[in-house]
Amino acid sequence: MNDIALRQILIIEDAAVDNSQVMHSAIDAVAAELETREISVIQAASYAEAVPLVNNNMDLDAVLIATDMNLEPASAAAAADLLKAVHCRHGEMPVFLLADRAATAEAMSVELMRDANEFIWIFEDSPLFIAGRIEGAIERYRRNLLPPLMKAIWEYNEHNHEYSWAAPGHQGGRGFTKSPIGKKFYDFYGENLFRTDTGIERTSIGSLLDHSGAFGVSEAETARTFGADRSYSVVVGTSGSNRTLMQAVLAPRDIAICDRNCHKSIEQGLIVSGAVPVYMRPTRNRYGIIGVIPPSEMTPEAIAAKIKATPLSHSDDNRAYAVVTNCTYDGLCYNAAKAEKILENSVDRIHFDEAWYGYARFNDMYRNHFAMRGDPADHKGATIFATHSTHKLLCALSQASYIHVRNGRRAISFDRMNQAYMLHATTSPLYAICASNDIASRMMAVNGQSLTQEVIDEAVDFRQALARLNRDFRKSGSWFFEVWNAPTVTDPHTGRTYDFADAPRELLCHEQSCWRLRSNEVWHGFGKLEADWVMLDPIKVSILGPGMGDDGKMLDHGVPAALVSSYIYYQGIVPTRTTDFQLMFLFSMGITKGKWVTLLNALLKFKEFYDRNAPVSDLLPDLTAAYPDRYSSMGTRDLCDQMFAYLKTNTPGEKLNAAFDQLPAQALTPRDAFMKIVRDEVELVPSDQLAGRITANSIIPYPPGIPMLMSGERFGDAGSPQIGYLKALAEWDHQFPGFEHETEGCTVVDGVYNVMCVKE
Repeated sequence: MNDIALRQILIIEDAAVDNSQVMHSAIDAVAAELETREISVIQAASYAEAVPLVNNNMDLDAVLIATDMNLEPASAAAAADLLKAVHCRHGEMPVFLLADRAATAEAMSVELMRDANEFIWIFEDSPLFIAGRIEGAIERYRRNLLPPLMKAIWEYNEHNHEYSWAAPGHQGGRGFTKSPIGKKFYDFYGENLFRTDTGIERTSIGSLLDHSGAFGVSEAETARTFGADRSYSVVVGTSGSNRTLMQAVLAPRDIAICDRNCHKSIEQGLIVSGAVPVYMRPTRNRYGIIGVIPPSEMTPEAIAAKIKATPLSHSDDNRAYAVVTNCTYDGLCYNAAKAEKILENSVDRIHFDEAWYGYARFNDMYRNHFAMRGDPADHKGATIFATHSTHKLLCALSQASYIHVRNGRRAISFDRMNQAYMLHATTSPLYAICASNDIASRMMAVNGQSLTQEVIDEAVDFRQALARLNRDFRKSGSWFFEVWNAPTVTDPHTGRTYDFADAPRELLCHEQSCWRLRSNEVWHGFGKLEADWVMLDPIKVSILGPGMGDDGKMLDHGVPAALVSSYIYYQGIVPTRTTDFQLMFLFSMGITKGKWVTLLNALLKFKEFYDRNAPVSDLLPDLTAAYPDRYSSMGTRDLCDQMFAYLKTNTPGEKLNAAFDQLPAQALTPRDAFMKIVRDEVELVPSDQLAGRITANSIIPYPPGIPMLMSGERFGDAGSPQIGYLKALAEWDHQFPGFEHETEGCTVVDGVYNVMCVKE
């Protein structure tokens, strides 16, 4: 595990030491001895110079501070900033203080002593001895740096040079090197990936499916990190985690109380389990932004009424499970403590699908607004589950996920849970995905607060920069994009209210009340809300283009987000979702100031194209080349105007909101509908013939990426908003080629949307 060539230390000399030739010579002697041990030495001339090195060089193994300990206030503050950076970025990396006894006997810095691992009187021991102490500390640090599974895989890779007669067939990558095609693949990913791609016969590492060996130790550490009684590492994404969990808790005809704002994997869980869903409806605003479920939908009375009203056969009111999406796809986070308290009056098992929200436990900004709160030993009430996509906004590879379990009423035994786990797992996991889960968990355990705070800080900086640009353009009588958050915030400690653009950065970056949605505020448009029921996650940033009034009615002019999205995508900027007037961007641990400044520049450039009605061929040359007859003679503002006129006349957003605002009639359970597909008792039906038909699969418009109809639900009459929306999409596709929407569950035939329906 210890690659000696990569060992690095950083030496900083404060001003007093720099003026002492004797101390300087002694430090040089220690540095020279370290170099003989193949430990690279980097030197910084001041504390301030060292901070960016500490923040950006993750290969450092130790920091040595040469000081006379008697620091002036300015130097003491700079030293404190440095040590804070060390502990935030590098956790338990060793810090040594090197000093002269004579210089420090009378005045020793308590702060420096407290934050250092070891104090060395540089003239009392030889450079050989001091270098040995430092090297020993580096080795201890490195032994404890990696989490258990990654450490086991690393050591296996270093020490097991075996002749394997088992899978995988490429045998450590050797098979790829026998073909020029395979060799390119091998070179692209590198040797270590292939050498650690092993089969389950390697018992020295343990078993993912048995949760034994390093796998079991890793999951136990992850449970402690995320506040669970038990955690399960998953390599088939949170789609697989959700299906696994539902398979473990639901039997055919059990009742599942489901958030209608759910990922399609929840419907898949209903299919594999055979459970009967009843739905809690979330709110939506004028922009089509999905809000949270109001508490009134979660009460025992409301749930009992939903169960009574369902036409589907169920097993004696066995309410086996409830699931809530937290946070929503638009970044709205429940007060999970309150939601849990209400729901546990109706169910004993509550699942928070937190696929995009695995970081919440690690920053006080999100207190009470996530599933695994506090110490699991203090938990009473329902059994709680949380599923996290560690590959989405934590730092794991794609497909990595966790299931976290906090035991309560009707807890699920390990053996029962693991049977469901193995149904959805693979017997041939890629160890790199497993190890990335292990790494993501340890990163949060060691650096979670600093990593999440940095993301929040960057998102707030971007939001305020955009808000200031919007204000400046409006003052000049022009337009610009608007950031979706409260226009004013109040400091709860002073009572002072600020425009968002001018609010103190520290207030926005640390005070949760700045992000709570309050009842009947115009900006969010969700109407009446219970106090402290929902907050907006600051790192999920929605940008609004002009065109929609506060009353939900279209203005005279507007800038549809579809065109903006296509332009910034052409510039190499990818939003996470686009609706009629909304662009959404996720700030994550990989986001830098340079990235969001580039986004601002792209938005400013689009405004320039629009204002001067630049040719579409300048804005989107590839689009114009693909459809020259449609776009080659058109200006950017002209195209915006045509798109806006379509949205105003055809109102697809209103139709989609209306479709989500009502629950279609249930004719079959999702499982029974799927069986119709298996038995080939289905047919494609065009949109103008869908009235009254039962859909065999879910219809999922993108955006927002949630089901408009679930499998087994019935279309309404010919004037229903669901049918109207599909027809509006077809007309959009016809008028604006190159800007087609994705609608999962539909097949477009000759420009007409068709749906797979149950044969009558």
